[in-house]
Amino acid sequence: MKKITPLIILTCLLLSVTLAVKSQNIPTQYTKGWGTELNINPFNGSLSLNNASGQIKVRRFIQNDIALRAGISIAYKNNNDQEKLVYGTQPYESTNKRTSLLTALTLGAEKHLNSGHRLSPYVGFELGVGLKSSKQEYAYNSAKRTVKGAWEVESTYYNGSYYVNSLTYDERGFWSSSGNILTGFDFYMDNNFYFGYELGFGFEFIKYSKIDITQDAEYPGSDTTPDLDSKSWTVGPRLLNGIRIGYNF
Repeated sequence: MKKITPLIILTCLLLSVTLAVKSQNIPTQYTKGWGTELNINPFNGSLSLNNASGQIKVRRFIQNDIALRAGISIAYKNNNDQEKLVYGTQPYESTNKRTSLLTALTLGAEKHLNSGHRLSPYVGFELGVGLKSSKQEYAYNSAKRTVKGAWEVESTYYNGSYYVNSLTYDERGFWSSSGNILTGFDFYMDNNFYFGYELGFGFEFIKYSKIDITQDAEYPGSDTTPDLDSKSWTVGPRLLNGIRIGYNF
């Protein structure tokens, strides 16, 4: 029932808006200017800039039916853990510092097809590149250990007979490229205020960073650098997560 209720609310909202503006015979006003939008997913209660990945998107109308589009993502993480033992036979002080930086840029264009007074379907394309760097620095007293290209994650699990320590890697660094052909629509509730949806089909290539580990001889443990050289291809449909709400100015 919880999944059905938001759908009913959204349907009623769209119908009420459509009926309210249907009698207003005011053509959509396309002006040479800028636009931006938010992304709302009513089924999980989320509100984010453009999409789930936190991308900020802007749009520039250079003609009444032609718009250029650009999206940028910048995300920085900085986690620091510190542990200190001053009593006992083996006092120590350890730190675990983890950082990562993600930057991504997409550029594209749209051709709008004014098929009605307020409905503006469009087709378009976009190309994108992305880069992520990750680093982890340990310190145990004066000894140091550095991990470049990812974060180490230590865990322990029980295999049915005894406990096993497992070491995996998170926040992998990478560089990526992508391309999509797009189609969608804008439905204007006012001359410059609209909601819409978008889908596309395209590819994404990701080349993950090699993991490089260095440590001082005094650092406890003897883990060596893993030989991980990973990449992936994805080809298929791309759906924007939720309803687009935007405005032009």
